Amino acid sequence: MREGLYDFARQENIGIPGVLDCYRSEKNGFVAAEISERLYQPLSARLEQVGLKTDGIEAYQQYLKQFDCRFLLLIWQEQEEVRLYFFSGTRQVRALEFLDYLIPDFGLAKGDADSAGGRMSSAILNVQMADMEISKTLEYFLKMSSSYFEDCKQIDAIQYGIEHAEEIRSLPRYVKKQTPWAYVRSTDIVEQGRKLRIKSLENESGIVMASDPDIYIMIGCRGEVYDMRRDKFEHTYEATEEPLDIFTHMLDFLPEAELVPEGSFVSLDGLAHLCYPKKDAGIYARKLSERTKVFPTGDNEGYYLGRAGDYMAVRRDDLTDIYVIQEDIFALTYEEADTKFL
Repeated sequence: MREGLYDFARQENIGIPGVLDCYRSEKNGFVAAEISERLYQPLSARLEQVGLKTDGIEAYQQYLKQFDCRFLLLIWQEQEEVRLYFFSGTRQVRALEFLDYLIPDFGLAKGDADSAGGRMSSAILNVQMADMEISKTLEYFLKMSSSYFEDCKQIDAIQYGIEHAEEIRSLPRYVKKQTPWAYVRSTDIVEQGRKLRIKSLENESGIVMASDPDIYIMIGCRGEVYDMRRDKFEHTYEATEEPLDIFTHMLDFLPEAELVPEGSFVSLDGLAHLCYPKKDAGIYARKLSERTKVFPTGDNEGYYLGRAGDYMAVRRDDLTDIYVIQEDIFALTYEEADTKFL
């Protein structure tokens, strides 16, 4: 393998026991290293945990501090598998989402926004590497890591909404179909101030929030969940006291919220009531042609991830409220607006 490639330079004399080979990208503050059993033994133990719970914020920050980086990818061979552990020190990259990009179809990844572990068959990886004419495992992951940063567009919702207002208003306009949605007041899940995590289709690591009378949890047509401020809910939906019946509405999976830090889950279907879209509420939307991250207004923890074919949506009444809707869900829940939308 060459001394420098894919924006990475080889690091000599790194001075950390257990590091076999190490490359650094100054551009991204990224370190990728092959490690020996001395380092991977505790990480292997984490990988065997069903939920892959971290040891708290100090644990992943300690790894990042040791290697002096923002992002750290550790790689090793064990039991006919290639195993990975990734640590992220910024909200720009969720650890679990990053590993899903590296091993999308032939591996298993689990974790959260700060740290995640992954594993895959060495034999399958060798086939992937042969197709790319790569012979070294570390080089393969350097290439994939570099591609992750190069192949993703980033949108800051506030900046984009202000700078592209005219362009947004020229986009096709859509309204929600008159099919029922469901909602739960966050304070019906836990008392005010208690923290809970919800995982959406566009943020599989989840967003942690404090329960508040002004925060509602929405349930979509497949059972997916996301949060919404009460004022936006009242502007967009007509609330009812009709309970959600999961058998009638045929959800793909049962919606739930995770209590933090306990890690226990609360089913939302028994707490939810139906609501219906208001006819005058709508969005501008366009189909994405590339992987895109949307960092929403006022969100300090996460981002929406869209892939080619998904839709970037912008609320008509707030051009800085930008989010992502998966392609199949968009087709199920939205239709083009008529002239009354204008």
